Parts: sequence; structure tokens; C-alpha cells
Amino acid sequence: MARLAFPHPFSAPRTSPDASGEFAESSPRVGATISAPEASPVGAAPLPVWTRFLPAGRVVVREGDPGSSLFVILEGKVGVYREGGAREARMVGHLTSGGFFGELSLLTNCPRTASVVTLERTVLRELSRTGLSLMGARHGLVAPVVAMRGRERLLADALSGSALLNALSPELWTHLGSALEPCSVEAGEQLLTYGSPGEALFILLRGRCGVFHTHADGRTTSYPDMVEGDLFGEVSLLRGRRATATVKTLTPCTLLRLDREVFRKHFWGQAEMRRALVRLGMQRMHRTMEVITQPAD
Repeated sequence: MARLAFPHPFSAPRTSPDASGEFAESSPRVGATISAPEASPVGAAPLPVWTRFLPAGRVVVREGDPGSSLFVILEGKVGVYREGGAREARMVGHLTSGGFFGELSLLTNCPRTASVVTLERTVLRELSRTGLSLMGARHGLVAPVVAMRGRERLLADALSGSALLNALSPELWTHLGSALEPCSVEAGEQLLTYGSPGEALFILLRGRCGVFHTHADGRTTSYPDMVEGDLFGEVSLLRGRRATATVKTLTPCTLLRLDREVFRKHFWGQAEMRRALVRLGMQRMHRTMEVITQPAD
């Protein structure tokens, strides 16, 4: 994906009224210095259905924030951004009139998975859960359509960050996608515990996880952190063994989860998927053996 060619989208937009009283927004300068985020997203809507008239450069939702509404674009254009840190961001797509966004947080209670910024003067209709049931059909947003689109976006996100998943056939990936469940976990939670049976395979979409091995003498050794796109939990899933490492969230995380029983029932017979997970599991087990045999300092 291309790096962001604009100034940071979260700095305050420069606007000035013209002779008619309308706002004239300055276009982003290519190559401008990227600055830390400053502008706040739009506030909560006072009613279940709310129409917003926004100038260019306005943050609509920010990655990592909680959310309980979706937005339909009536007019204008918005950019979708992923933040790679406090001083950089990249555009991963844009949406125009008729598009919608924000459904993932509405459906799953997960934090916002991307930031959305208006690229020009834009009119949005914001719908809470109640608003969606009242007026969603007017915009073609019946529940099955919203759920399907939300799942498609999550799966595309997972594919973009994982070489292993990209190697699966489209047919298998579609089947797998219907079984994965999104979940949100706060920092400091243990997803796998060394020596305990693992209950699921996890795909990390947002956040960072620490991985630790516990030696027989009580020492712990850290592995490289799990980052977005990484999978873990495959050893217990495939072999029914206890977890060979502890995985703990270092930041709030959004993940896709495949429960062990679902895998056994629907995917155990898929040789393609088993081979991919076995390769990953063998790499992890070799790494574990190297750590176990390291002499104490």
C-alpha cells in the first residue's frame, strides 16, 4: 500500500469563508510535514439518526476509539487511514457518495479499526443501532447486507497482513471467513497460557501481543512480539497439545478467533489449511526448542 502523500490528516483543516459565506477548504500540500494528531473526531450524535455537514479535513472517526454508529455518505468523499504511529499514517482507500463505514464497531463492539477523514465538503448520515433499524432500509442497509460487508472488510484486513492466509485458495478462504469471529481484548489479557490447552486460533488485526516462554527453573524468555497479521494458537489447534508459550496483549487488540471445536468440525479435513498451519507450527516449535536449550545467564 502506498504511503500517505498528504500532510497528516488529523491536523486541523484550514478553512475560510468566501463571499457567499461558504467554507473554502485548502487542499492538502503534497510532501508537507507530518504532524501528530490534534483534531478530535466529531462528537456523539444527539439522536438515533443525525445528518452532519462537514468541511474537508474533518476527522469523522479515529482508529482505536470506541464506536456505536455507522455513517452513510450522502455527498462528498472520505479517506480511510491506518495510523502507523504518532507521526505517520497511510491512506488505504476512499469512499464516495452511497458508501458507508463504521459498521464493524456497530456490529462487533470492537474499537474503530481505521480513521476516516473528509477529503472534501461532505454530508454524512449517522445511524445508531436504533437508527439503523429505523432508517437503514432507506439506504439499502438491511442487517444481512451490513453484516456481510463488515465481515468482508475484516477478512480483507486479515489477508492484507498475512502471507500464510494469502496462500490459501479463494474457496477455502471464503469458507474460513464465515467461521472467524471478531473479538476485542484490553491490554494485559492472556490469550494463551504456557502449559494450558489452547482453545482457539487467533489472527491479530490491531494491536501488539507479547510472547513469553517459561523455563523449568521459572525463568522467562521473550520471543519477538506478535504484530498485525500474525497468527497464533495453531499448535494446540492441530495437535491438541498444551500451549508452548504465553501470549499476552500489550495494547488493546482486535482479533479474529477460530474456536478449536469449529476448526475440528469444519476444517480438519482441509489438507491445504492443515499444511499451512503445520508449517507455521513447526517453525514455532523449532524456535521454542532453541529457547529451551539456551543456557541460563
